[in-house]
Amino acid sequence: MGPVIEHPTPPIVPLPVPDALAAVVAAERGLLALGMPGCAACMLLPASLAEIAGARPELVVAIGEFASIDDWRWREELLWPRGIRVSRSSVPALALLAGGEVVATRPGGGPAMVIDRWLEPLLGAAAYPLGDEPTPAELAALDAVTGVIARHRAVKGRRESSLGAT
Repeated sequence: MGPVIEHPTPPIVPLPVPDALAAVVAAERGLLALGMPGCAACMLLPASLAEIAGARPELVVAIGEFASIDDWRWREELLWPRGIRVSRSSVPALALLAGGEVVATRPGGGPAMVIDRWLEPLLGAAAYPLGDEPTPAELAALDAVTGVIARHRAVKGRRESSLGAT
């Protein structure tokens, strides 16, 4: 691979699922990510997808977030008719759309370089190729999520030790 070219990385913020879907459906080509709060892998999506958006400026990138239990109704109303299958246990999930139609789906998120390798056979090479390592922004997001995971483990450990103390 040639030298990595610096590119702008616009922020990608989670939106309600209908808004995120509308953005990618309206585009010639769009990448829809689906996630939910509290999911560590979902918390990494904004950093990775900002890199994808910067590397592929022709691609509209959006994150749809199932922020509440009621939001899951959108699966049946908006996603399933398009062939996008997602559940609480399968987020994050990605869907590539062209002209409003789903052309590919992928379970999971991942570093931008991994997502871009999935996109390349479908869209061709990125305008600004990504390197072979996570970017500084992705590493910073990973550091932030590591703290969240540590706090979850600490709470789980306290709960387990209180159950064992009976």
